Amino acid sequence: MKKLLFKNGQVVSGNEVFFADVLVEEGKIKDVIRRKGVEVDGCCGGGNCACESDKNEGKSKKIFEKRFFGFGKIPEIDCTGKFIFPGIIDVHVHFRDPGQTQKEDFSSGSMSAVSGGVTTVFDMPNNIPPTTTVQNLEKKRANVSKKSYANFGLYMGFDGKNIDEINMSQGICGVKTFVANSTGNMGVNNASLEELFAKVDRSKLLVFHAEDEECINQNKEKFLEKYSSGKVKSRGVDPSVHSTIRPKECALQAVKTICEFAKEFKRPIHVCHVSSPEEVSLINEYRAFGVTCEITPHHLFFSDDDYGHLKNFIKINPPVRSQADVFGLWKALQSGEIDMIATDHAPHTIKEKKLSYLNAPSGVPGVEVLLPMLLTSVSDKALTLSDVVRLCAEHPAEVFGICGKGKIAKDFDADIVVVDMEIEKKFTNKYVVSKCGWSPYAGCVFKGLPVMTFVGGELVFKNGKLVGKPFGKEVKCVR
Repeated sequence: MKKLLFKNGQVVSGNEVFFADVLVEEGKIKDVIRRKGVEVDGCCGGGNCACESDKNEGKSKKIFEKRFFGFGKIPEIDCTGKFIFPGIIDVHVHFRDPGQTQKEDFSSGSMSAVSGGVTTVFDMPNNIPPTTTVQNLEKKRANVSKKSYANFGLYMGFDGKNIDEINMSQGICGVKTFVANSTGNMGVNNASLEELFAKVDRSKLLVFHAEDEECINQNKEKFLEKYSSGKVKSRGVDPSVHSTIRPKECALQAVKTICEFAKEFKRPIHVCHVSSPEEVSLINEYRAFGVTCEITPHHLFFSDDDYGHLKNFIKINPPVRSQADVFGLWKALQSGEIDMIATDHAPHTIKEKKLSYLNAPSGVPGVEVLLPMLLTSVSDKALTLSDVVRLCAEHPAEVFGICGKGKIAKDFDADIVVVDMEIEKKFTNKYVVSKCGWSPYAGCVFKGLPVMTFVGGELVFKNGKLVGKPFGKEVKCVR
């Protein structure tokens, strides 16, 4: 049986960081053996690392070794000075496969994921053709199973008339509904929403893109009126108008609508990519009915000030908001009001993004920089290592009922990321693994990077290079 021993590292969980050796056998974590009193030079800066607790115990010069008897010689991964994370889970990606593989496909998208320490991805249904029938779901599943480097889950999409297909589907991670049109034009109205809540099998989690279509259309009509009059046309369209056409008020209206349905039908829902503190406050009022939410990195790290230099390369749905909104979202994140972070990785080609505002598609890539950006936030004291694990591994696994994922613990899957918090790297487009070949995060300096990624105990990424094969398997979600 294949075994592997991760030695001398610090294991990160959602509530502590501790020295331990981790034994892996046949793709599962066989044991986690705590090591007390290991001397460490300096501290990781995360605010809750094991070196602090060991020094406080006055055992910093003692070394306790737990030996594994009866296992024979086991290959070892020396994690001295490094941190052992559970594989990161991104519940919101658009890998464009099938139908738009010039932007991304599941092979390139999953390579991008594991290069950033993401070992499980959930892919959205707005493909071509959309994943709205059992037949399309099974075709997509067969395609993805052959080429994913990361573990994966697949959403079914709701188009307003496919409830029977959704209820017949097997093994999906959730049902995605667009309350307003975004990429793929799958938006539905309130009558359809009520039917969704009433008739879809309650074992299937309802997941929402929450922007109000009528609100957006009213704003769009006002803009187009100015545009057609020549007042805007003569000087071109500044992409910053996107945040005016799709303001946070439109998001708030949609969040209110779906939360009221959650209350009425007494069923949990998950709200994607909240973009303002007001949305978070509203969701908090419905927590008792099982409402959860996620935030994207781009709503934490960019604002409407960035249209000036990024133009359409930061055009997304819902749009980036004001600096005040970004501050409020960080405050909500740090106080535990946001359940998880997910990227909404949605790549488009550079050529498409260079089109005029009215023609450029919405969406940015992000899966490969999720962990590096958050580790940099740890280095900047905005988050702790445990915060990152809680938001990007434990909570996603809990909310979606992902079996065997999210923790470095006995009998869990050996999806493991080794992190070096001392590495600094300036990220540029030449390092982008995604097929799209660009990133809005280009120019950022990361402090803290994943150096090894294991999927099911198999090494797939090491020191900046893809080294493994597509070992990814479809996850099982039980709710």
